[in-house]
Amino acid sequence: MTDEVPRTFRRDSRLFLSVALLLILFLNFVTLLFFRNATEWGSRQTERRAAEILNRMALPYADPAEALDRAALGSDVLFVASYDAKGRRVRGSSHGLEAPPVLPTVPPAGGEVVSEWRSSPRVLLATRATRTGFSVVAVDPGPGGALRSYAQSLSLVVPAAGALLVVLAWLYLRSLLAPLDRLLQTAGGAPPGPGLPGAEPSDERHFLIARFEATIAALSEKERELERLARAEKERADDMEIAARTLARNLPTGLLSVDRSGAVVELNEAGREILGVALDARGEPFARVLAKVPEFEEVITAVLERREAVGRRETHWGPERVLGVTATPATGADGRFLGVLALFSDLSEVRRLEARVALARHLADLGEVSAGAAHEFRNAAAAIDGFADLALRSPERAADHLKSIRREAQEMTRVTSDFLLFARPDEFVPAPVSLDAVAEGAATEVQRAFPGTVVERAGEFPEVAGSAVLLRRAVANLVRNAAEATPAARRSEPSAIVISGRRNGEEVSLAVADRGPGVDPDAREKIFLPFYSSKPDGSGFGLAIVARIAEIHGGTVEIAARPGGGAVFTLRLAGAPDSSARAAVPAGQPSGSRSSS
Repeated sequence: MTDEVPRTFRRDSRLFLSVALLLILFLNFVTLLFFRNATEWGSRQTERRAAEILNRMALPYADPAEALDRAALGSDVLFVASYDAKGRRVRGSSHGLEAPPVLPTVPPAGGEVVSEWRSSPRVLLATRATRTGFSVVAVDPGPGGALRSYAQSLSLVVPAAGALLVVLAWLYLRSLLAPLDRLLQTAGGAPPGPGLPGAEPSDERHFLIARFEATIAALSEKERELERLARAEKERADDMEIAARTLARNLPTGLLSVDRSGAVVELNEAGREILGVALDARGEPFARVLAKVPEFEEVITAVLERREAVGRRETHWGPERVLGVTATPATGADGRFLGVLALFSDLSEVRRLEARVALARHLADLGEVSAGAAHEFRNAAAAIDGFADLALRSPERAADHLKSIRREAQEMTRVTSDFLLFARPDEFVPAPVSLDAVAEGAATEVQRAFPGTVVERAGEFPEVAGSAVLLRRAVANLVRNAAEATPAARRSEPSAIVISGRRNGEEVSLAVADRGPGVDPDAREKIFLPFYSSKPDGSGFGLAIVARIAEIHGGTVEIAARPGGGAVFTLRLAGAPDSSARAAVPAGQPSGSRSSS
């Protein structure tokens, strides 16, 4: 649409400026011409005056000395002098300027007058040949001498200034019209406003005004549309805010919203009941509201500082209260950090129910274990009774029978120790435990029991919170189980038995892989039960103890098939906390939220 833009104003502007420049240059040159003519006329008058003086001095009847003195009486005569034929001064008379000792001008021909203008000082020298030599007169031109110099200078300056003026005017016109061209180019792409049919703008000014008015009208229409959309969006935002507040009030869990400065924006009714806050906490610092729950306060502080979400985390409040907290940074549509949004619930009753369920399950396990132990004791007692009877009947073989009785007694002792470890583990205070040291100790223990066995370690072995003795027993049982499952011929192969560690967020996993026959999927649910064993001489307590130790550490133990053959037992535990008051974990009580039977 830019081809529809009129160009009359720019064309007229260039024409007007060109005519104005030509007129100014014409007037300057005419004035210079008149000034030069006037100066030349004054110069000719001065030269004529000097020639008259020299002609009077050259009259044949005039006395040379008297004529020279008479000529020097003129007010404009600076000096008059006579020179011989060789150009040496013979006689002279001066007024303010001494005649030079030699002829100051070019010798003229007979009867001619030669005039020379000098600039320093400004003087006209006129020379005429006489019968005996030359006569020279110096005439003061007065103001005409200065005007003559000015005329010569102006003859150079005025044309140069005129040319410079033309260049500057052309550059100024370009800079003056460049914004107009850009405006016209931009306006040419704008939609034309409503007007009379066939009414076309007469020049660029009318065109710009018309397009500007059309643009203003379009912007006004857009503004009205934006205002309408803003009102609709505000109504929608108000509706959403009402819905959000209604949802927050009716949530069964606590909702805490904190702005970037740490002030509470929203704490719903369920949250106030959980935290025991009676009044509205809006505008209060969150540290004051959560003063009774320091671990909850630490979670909000961490999200405010790091701006990273904190997943489901349990925070302890006093000796019995437990809160489940999930906190996430809140950001606006433009990515600005707005604050923290936290959802929390009281898990105290849930944990008490879990403890009771765990206790009931543990009692059930104890009943099953007791039945198994009674069965083992009855078998051992029967064997001891039988060997004792044989010793009484055959005294000559009493030593062999006593050895058998001792072996059965040792087996009863081992079963009793395993039973006690499973039923009532020693009470311990959780402390940082290096899984690297645990894995190394377990590998060394198994390698002593199975000479020639190679146990490789790979991955990361961070610290966890727990009992070093119990964790070493659990890992040693897993490695021993892997060595027993792996055929003796393959125990020395590289990567046959591998202990690998890995950290996944706040969870730490330790896996033991073997090259045995694997575990039947149907048996995976029963393999961790007491007295269940697929080995002919197994007691069924090894993996049960591993599961029990994992349970009291708040972890789990899992089993999966190993690629290429074999099985992988994975012990999952919680990582060591950064800083927390560690309490003693009583026997039979789970220390975390996850457990495995």
